[in-house]
Amino acid sequence: MAKIEYSALVNRIKGRVSFSVLSNWKGIGIIKRHNAGPHQPRSEAQQQVRGFMNDLAGEWYALTATQKELWDSWVAMFKLPMTGLNAYAKFNQILQKYFPGTTKKTAPPSTPDTPEHPRGLSVTAVAAAVFCVAWTNPTDATETMVVDDWAMPGRDSVTSPRWSFAASAGADALLLTVATTYPTGTVLKFRARVVDSDGRVSPWSHTLSATAL
Repeated sequence: MAKIEYSALVNRIKGRVSFSVLSNWKGIGIIKRHNAGPHQPRSEAQQQVRGFMNDLAGEWYALTATQKELWDSWVAMFKLPMTGLNAYAKFNQILQKYFPGTTKKTAPPSTPDTPEHPRGLSVTAVAAAVFCVAWTNPTDATETMVVDDWAMPGRDSVTSPRWSFAASAGADALLLTVATTYPTGTVLKFRARVVDSDGRVSPWSHTLSATAL
C-alpha cells in the first residue's frame, strides 16, 4: 500500500487510475490495487457449499411466518451478528455437511451454547496409512466427534493441501479410525471438533501430527 503526501496544490485525491484505486483512510491518502472482481473458486467443495446455501435459502422462504419469527427472535435475543435466515442456513448447513439427509431444523437451538471442547485428544499411527484418533471428553452419545486431516506440504504429491473431512464417530465411542492412502513417511496433521444434534459445533481442537507407517 502506497501513501500520498499532499501539497498546497493538491489536498484531496480519490478515484481509480488503471489498476490502482486512490482513496483516503483515516485522513491519509493511499493507493491500493484495484480488485477487478471477487475470486469465485469453482472447486467441487465450493460448488457443494453454494448448492447447500441455495437450497437452504429457498427452504427458508417456505417456512411459516411463525417459524421465521422464531429464528429472528432467537438471533435478537442473543444479540448475534446475523439474521434469522443466516442462523437457519448456518445450523442446517453444518448438519447436512456432517449428516447428509438429516431432516432440516425448522426451529433454533434452545441456547447459543457450543458443545464441549474435545479434550484428551491423541493420534497414533496403527498400520499402513491408518491412524487412530482417541479422546477422553466429551462422552455424550448425542454428540459426534468430527476429525479433519491435512497432509503436510512437501511430503506427498499434493502441492496445495487443504483440511478435509476424515472421519466421524459418536462421542461416546472415545476413538475412531482414519484410513488414508498416503505413502509411508507422510506427515499428517489432525484436528477435531464436536457437533451436536442442533448443528452447533465446538471450536477446533489443537492440531496433532502423526507419520504414516
